[in-house]
Amino acid sequence: MSFIKSFQGYKNFLKSKNKNKKSVYIYSESSSYRNHFEDIIINLSNLKKYDVCYFTSNLLDNKSFTPDVKPIYIGSGIIRMIFFTFLKCDIMLMTLTDLDNHEIKKSKNCKNYLYLFHSLCSTFKSYTKNAFDNYDIILANGSHQVEEIRKNEKLFNLKRKEIFNIGYPYLENLKKKIHIENKNDTVLFAPSWSNNKNDLLENYGIEIIEILLKDFKVFFRPHPQSFIKSKKTIEKIKQKFQNNKNFTLNKDTTDLKSFDKSGILLTDNGGICIEYYTLYEKPFICIDYKEKIHNADYHLIAETSIEEEFKNTFSVKLNISSLKNLESNIKTILNNFKFDRNKLENFFKSYSIEFNGSAKKASDKIEEILSQN
Repeated sequence: MSFIKSFQGYKNFLKSKNKNKKSVYIYSESSSYRNHFEDIIINLSNLKKYDVCYFTSNLLDNKSFTPDVKPIYIGSGIIRMIFFTFLKCDIMLMTLTDLDNHEIKKSKNCKNYLYLFHSLCSTFKSYTKNAFDNYDIILANGSHQVEEIRKNEKLFNLKRKEIFNIGYPYLENLKKKIHIENKNDTVLFAPSWSNNKNDLLENYGIEIIEILLKDFKVFFRPHPQSFIKSKKTIEKIKQKFQNNKNFTLNKDTTDLKSFDKSGILLTDNGGICIEYYTLYEKPFICIDYKEKIHNADYHLIAETSIEEEFKNTFSVKLNISSLKNLESNIKTILNNFKFDRNKLENFFKSYSIEFNGSAKKASDKIEEILSQN
């Protein structure tokens, strides 16, 4: 069924593509990334000047952005491979890392491959060494990403890419959709994922949820990649807690209820804590367990990433050996937490990170690129 739908999607695209307009194509691995593109797509579509198409590998990612831009399903198998092999366009915009290093290859008939960061995280630690090497143009979220990529290019004698700091469209998009509630009896447990076999979810996920359910309602929100890597573990958790009325498994990462209705975030690595603290002005705890390192040479760029700096500045850290104190820590933090807006703004200013008009900057930059081709 998936193959038939992807074949039909690709066939319909070939029939309907507009050869008289310059083309801006967007590819999303899953629905969890659509919010990163949404405002950019709407801006470009409303201009009525370009052939704007959105391709997805998720059947459930089927909601139209505008009357002119409806998702085209190409699956994640042979049809997707054919699509990218014979791709012909002016711009292909993606959040996919390691382009040309796996089954998704560059086409010589695509003029520009653009990468849009889907996280404020640094580039050198949680991403692979060659994650961005094969892109032509990078749309960065902050000055740290620009500087890190430039340093990597210099160190390894790589081709110099065009890099533009446009801000963070994703956070700007989410800000319009949130509905903040103060639910201090509810914890959002959102562990990160890594390529390492041992991570927080795999080794301590069940134990942590058991502890939390003694005194709190729990939203369990795995990372989208965890549904692939840790499928068996997530199924075990589902079977164990699905009859507990205080437990909710958050499968749809576009659904913000777990953010809206929780009083505190419990995580370990990754950028979710930055988004949670900034948007909701709520506290978070980081469990100190295993670092997320996908690049063994990260120390050649820097020792500390922006996400680590953020955690060091705004979070309470809890060592994995102190899980027995988790409940009391949460209650203490909820009782004493005070959001510091000035401190947060100064943090973002130091990295030249902006959240206002970032989608407009991205679409303007795309227009500028198209005008030069």
